[in-house]
Amino acid sequence: MRSCMPKHRVLPHGISSPGMSSRFSRLIALLVLAASGIGAAVAVAQNEAGSPVIVIDVHDPMDQRLMDFLDTTLRDTDAHLFVLQVDAPAMSSGNPERLFEAIAGASAPVVVWAGAAPASVHGGAASMLNIADIGAAAPGVRIGFLEPTVVKDPGLAAPIRLDHGEDRSAVEEAAALLRSAVVTVDEPIAGYVDVVVPTIGQLIAGLDGVEVVRNGSTFTLATARTETTDEGTVTVSAREVRFLKPGLWDRFLRLASRPETTFFFLIAGVAIATFEFYAAGVGVTAVVAAVCLFLSGYGLATLPVRWLSVAAVLAGLFLYTWDFQRNQLALRTVAGTALLLAGGLTLTAAAPQYGPSWWVVILIVIGALLFYAFALTTIARSRFSTRTIGRESLVGKAGLASSDLDPDGIVDIDGARWRARSHREAGIRQGDQVEVIEVSGIVLEVGPTTSGTSVRE
Repeated sequence: MRSCMPKHRVLPHGISSPGMSSRFSRLIALLVLAASGIGAAVAVAQNEAGSPVIVIDVHDPMDQRLMDFLDTTLRDTDAHLFVLQVDAPAMSSGNPERLFEAIAGASAPVVVWAGAAPASVHGGAASMLNIADIGAAAPGVRIGFLEPTVVKDPGLAAPIRLDHGEDRSAVEEAAALLRSAVVTVDEPIAGYVDVVVPTIGQLIAGLDGVEVVRNGSTFTLATARTETTDEGTVTVSAREVRFLKPGLWDRFLRLASRPETTFFFLIAGVAIATFEFYAAGVGVTAVVAAVCLFLSGYGLATLPVRWLSVAAVLAGLFLYTWDFQRNQLALRTVAGTALLLAGGLTLTAAAPQYGPSWWVVILIVIGALLFYAFALTTIARSRFSTRTIGRESLVGKAGLASSDLDPDGIVDIDGARWRARSHREAGIRQGDQVEVIEVSGIVLEVGPTTSGTSVRE
């Protein structure tokens, strides 16, 4: 047989063979074609999949940061469908007008689903059901109290879209009912709940083939397809479902978005700062106290708080500290507990849309009481390395001032560090010798020794 392959020849370095060059050319061409085919296949797959379904989690009382995130996402994100999963008892603060405009003018249809049960959706959060192209809810969800739209801005009326549904009068009637009442969803509500479906997966699959007309354009939703398997026919998502949440910083701040969490961070911050003060040092606990107070400040700024209740909480913590300093539980502790309960239970003026969870408030107060009565005292004693708190044997003992007393500071008595107090006129500075005059709980009343000697450098 005659071979059509070129004969092999050994050539000097740098000289190519026409036969070898031809093989390389064909190999490169095949690789290019293969790469083009793979790229085309990927492009076809992407085109078939199309834009994703964007699901955005909306929970807890809404503030301006959350509204801005929703507004930006709806305006700037490419999507086949937006689904807002809402479990928000109210809009606490902020201006929702841009958010309402973004829902109505988004580039893709917007579905608002209230769920899952037992979610509560009130105020401006409930109005989003009416503004969206499709309103949906899980059975058992509570919807209502449309006004105030924003708790901190009671003058903002609830928006209403009358063309949401075929019967405008039915929409008006439903809106009138929901303005001042709550309805537990078990069937559609004209203008607000078009579909009652228990899970968000069933909601997205059930929207396949639905036509939505918005801004003069008709959108046909393609969200699911059927596949045949060995076990039968199943329905699967036809598109990527992408879940979006606010950024990490926003999620951190919104840890204090509820009244009970703001109450907790306020108490925790003050209690930990108190420990750090009496423990005579600045360390990790000081940073923890600062973070807690920062978060409580964010909550106080965004929630509709009653400042008299905040004052009651601070007064209760002051009474706890007073008794702790004297190393005893007395009437001040009882009064402090009552003030904490009253302040925690009435912290926000957002009723009837939402309020602090009473059982969470009670648990927080019990925790604060135990911390001041047992944990804080035990830790303070351990830090001061002494078992002689409150004993008269300390009176008359001499020691050294570890810091300036102006009038409070730290002294060293028999190798143990103590929080101490003296008169400003005494002029005790670091290194001066001091003498214990009186013991008040875990705080020593001291004065300069009669000899007046000093070991200052």
